[in-house]
Amino acid sequence: MYDQAAKLRASIQRKSLARTVAIASGKGGVGKSNVALNFSLALGKLGKSVLLIDLDLGMGNIEILLGTSAKRSFVEMIENRLRIEEIAEAGPDGLHFIAAGAAMDEFFRMDRAGVAHFQQEFERAQRLYDFVILDMGAGLTEESAGFILAADESIIITTTEPTSMMDAYALIKHIKNRNADLPMYLLVNRAMDKREGRDTAARMKEVVQTFLQAEIVLLGILPEDKQIPKSVKMQEPFINQKESKAGAIIKQLAANYLKPKEETTAKVRTSFIGRLKDIWMGGGGANGKNTRFGR
Repeated sequence: MYDQAAKLRASIQRKSLARTVAIASGKGGVGKSNVALNFSLALGKLGKSVLLIDLDLGMGNIEILLGTSAKRSFVEMIENRLRIEEIAEAGPDGLHFIAAGAAMDEFFRMDRAGVAHFQQEFERAQRLYDFVILDMGAGLTEESAGFILAADESIIITTTEPTSMMDAYALIKHIKNRNADLPMYLLVNRAMDKREGRDTAARMKEVVQTFLQAEIVLLGILPEDKQIPKSVKMQEPFINQKESKAGAIIKQLAANYLKPKEETTAKVRTSFIGRLKDIWMGGGGANGKNTRFGR
C-alpha cells in the first residue's frame, strides 16, 4: 500500500487532467461492468494509467469480476476524509479501482465538508491518472445523470436485443437533450457475428440521427464469446484469456479509441468537478432538480 501511495504521489505533478469516461447502459444484464473492466485493462496495456470507479450502487460488480474484496470504498473516502490513494485498490496490469460501497446513497447526502473533500480528492485523481473510468449503474437516476453529463465523453453499451436497443436509445436521448455536445460512443456487445453487430450499430446510429439530429460514434462490436462466462466464473478478466476473441478485439478497440485522443491530451480542459458542480447547481439532475452537491 505504501509503495502504491508513493507512486501515486509522484505522479501528481501530471500537467494534463485525466480524461473522464462514463460507461453506461439503458438496462442491466448487457455486460457493462465487464466491458468497463476489460476496456480499462486494455488502456493500461497500452501504457495509460487508469482509475476505474465502480458507481453501480451497492452491486460491487468490479470486485466480483476481479475476485477480490476492497478494503475501503468511495463512500468511506468521504465519511472518513481519506485520500484517493488510501482507497484505490491495486488490480491486474497496473489498474487501480475504487469500490462504490454498499451505502453509496449516503454519498448524495453529503454535508458541505464532505462535498469539499470529494471535490478535492476527485481533482487529485484527475492529476494522478490518464483516465478515470466511471462504471455507471444501469439506467438513469437523478444523480447518475450528473456524472454522465459531466464526463468528457460516454460509452453506451447495448446488445443486439430490441429491448436493450430501446433502453440504450432512451438513455442517449436523455443525455443528448441535456448536453448535445457530449461525445458519445456506442459499443455493441454479444453480437452473434459481425453482420448482426453492424446492423445493430447502423440502426442505432440512424435512429439517433433521425430523431435527435445527433451523432453517436461506433466504438466497436464485441462478439458472443464462450470464454467470457468462463472468465467470469474464474474471476479473471477475459482480456487475459488467450482464447478469448472478445479479449483480442477489446485491445484493438482501445488502441483505436486512443488514436484521436493523443493530440488533445495536452490541452487544458475544464475539470470534471467543475462541470459536475455547474450541472447539479443548475438543476442538472435527471428530473431537473437541485441536489445537495454544491449547496
